Amino acid sequence: MNNLPRHRTVSDVMTTAVHVASEQTPFKRLVELIEDNKISAVPIVDEQGIPIGIVSESDLLLKERRRELESGSSLLHTRRRRQERAKAEGVVAVEIMSTPPITVRSDTTLPQAARLMQERNVRRLVVVDERDKIAGIVSRSDLLQVFLRSDDELRDEVVSAVIPSVLLTGQQAIRVTVRWNVVTLSGEVDRKTDADILMRTIRELDGVVEAIDDLRYRWDDTTAAALRQSSLEGSFTGF
Repeated sequence: MNNLPRHRTVSDVMTTAVHVASEQTPFKRLVELIEDNKISAVPIVDEQGIPIGIVSESDLLLKERRRELESGSSLLHTRRRRQERAKAEGVVAVEIMSTPPITVRSDTTLPQAARLMQERNVRRLVVVDERDKIAGIVSRSDLLQVFLRSDDELRDEVVSAVIPSVLLTGQQAIRVTVRWNVVTLSGEVDRKTDADILMRTIRELDGVVEAIDDLRYRWDDTTAAALRQSSLEGSFTGF
C-alpha cells in the first residue's frame, strides 16, 4: 500500500505571512496589528525569530477588566487570577503574552495538530521550522479546510489510488459514490479483511467525513483465522 495518498500536513494549510511582534512592542501597537490585519493573535518572537509567546485578543481584553481584577478577590484559581491581573497591568508584549507558545513542526499531520489544539484548548498553533524559527501559524479554521475537498476529488482518489493499493483484483466489482464527503462503497470483494482494510483506509483519508460499508465478501477469512488459532491452542493444550 505504498501508493496511498499522503496525509496532508500543517504546511499545506498554515498561514505563512505571519504578523509578529517583539517583546517590547507597545500595547497599542499590538491592538493595531490585530485590528488592521483581521487576525486574532500575534506571535511574539526574539531577535532570532524564535517564538517566545503569543498575545491574543483575550489577553488584550483583560485591560478592560483592570478595576475588577485589582479589587476582586477569590480563593479559587488564585494563580490564574494573579496571571490575569499581571497581564491587565502590562504595557508591552512581554508583560501581556502567554508563554511558552504551543508550537508544532510544519510536517505535523492535520489529525495530530487537531488533537493538540483540543488537548491544550487553544485556537491556534505556532508553526516552527527545523531551526525552531517561526514558519507560520495554523488555526482551527485552517484545519477544517481539508473538508472542503470536493466529492469528485475524493472519489477520484478512492478509485485511482486507494482501491488499487489495497486490492490486487476485483476493482471493477466495487462501486464508489461520494456525497457531502461521505464515501459509500458497494459491490463484492474476495475476503472480509479486504473490506475491513479498505474501509479503514478510506476513513483515514483527508477530507472524508465518514465511510459507509455496503460491501459483500466471498469468504470470511476472519472466521477461518479464528478457527486456526483455536485449533493451534488446542494442540498445545494436549501437550
